[in-house]
Amino acid sequence: MEYNLITDYGNLVEGALRNVNLIIEPPAVRRGQHAILRCMYDLEGAPLYSAKFYRGQLEFYRYTPGEFPNTKVFPFPGIHVDVTSSNATQVLIRNVGFGLSGNFSCEVTADAPLFSTATAFATMQVVELPDKRPLLFTEQTRYEPGDVLRANCSTPPSRPRAELKFTINNMVVNNADVQYIRTIDNLIASRISLKLQLQGVHFSSVNPSNYGHVYGINSVHGGGLVLRCTATIGELYQEYKEIELGTPQKDPVPARVTLSSGSTVKNFMSLFSSGGNTKTTTFDSTKLFLLTAICHFASIDTLLLQLYSSVHKLLRYKFTQHSQQNGEGSHLQQLLSQR
Repeated sequence: MEYNLITDYGNLVEGALRNVNLIIEPPAVRRGQHAILRCMYDLEGAPLYSAKFYRGQLEFYRYTPGEFPNTKVFPFPGIHVDVTSSNATQVLIRNVGFGLSGNFSCEVTADAPLFSTATAFATMQVVELPDKRPLLFTEQTRYEPGDVLRANCSTPPSRPRAELKFTINNMVVNNADVQYIRTIDNLIASRISLKLQLQGVHFSSVNPSNYGHVYGINSVHGGGLVLRCTATIGELYQEYKEIELGTPQKDPVPARVTLSSGSTVKNFMSLFSSGGNTKTTTFDSTKLFLLTAICHFASIDTLLLQLYSSVHKLLRYKFTQHSQQNGEGSHLQQLLSQR
């Protein structure tokens, strides 16, 4: 009979408090922001005696439902508890600083008659992430095989520090120099430098679809060179800056100017003819003379032949009308009469 009593008492103790867990939201807190410590537990019907929160070995918050007031806050450097947002299962800490990075715990105790206690632990990380993308600079804007590529990349100060790497056409460059500079407010700026003599392999093509899927661009083709600087802070931060530094661009090929199939000679001629005063007629006549000369000496197809005929007739009409009044176009009339 005594054995059964002991066994039942043991089951009661085990069943009174279980599943104690501490969750910090967010797990990585930006400096100056707030954090919530959630202490989750299952009393399985037993009353709560107290819930205590610790930073390291020091208690900074306690909730005791059987006392008044229910909450107590103990001084701790850098911990600012929002009492109105804290209760038996959570504590809200405002304006978190770097000094709070480390271990936290919550201790839960069930009330009489058992007074069973369980503790859960979690780690807070206070961070300061860069507020901008990396800055990337090169000496030149275009490179060829044999050139020396000099580049610098840096990130704004952060904590923890950002890790930097260079890639050329998605291939990691291993011989870069990295520097870390600590600032007066205990942040760390990262800087990476590169000096590399470019070889033909650096200009080899990569798969544009794969490159675009991973990094967000698809501008790399055979003969191109894309330099990228990537900054990462664990899983908290990842940004990049890239510059396309392919071989010098070739001179542009002049485009051919053609008349669309929907255009007509009548519409085209309307651009060159106009009514009005003598000066306007003289200006239009000059353009018509140039157009006639082009049609005469160029290799012409059926459309240009029709255009030439129309221009010729229009010129004869205009200069017959105005040559006697203004004395203009005599030389052009001689040319037209020869044609």
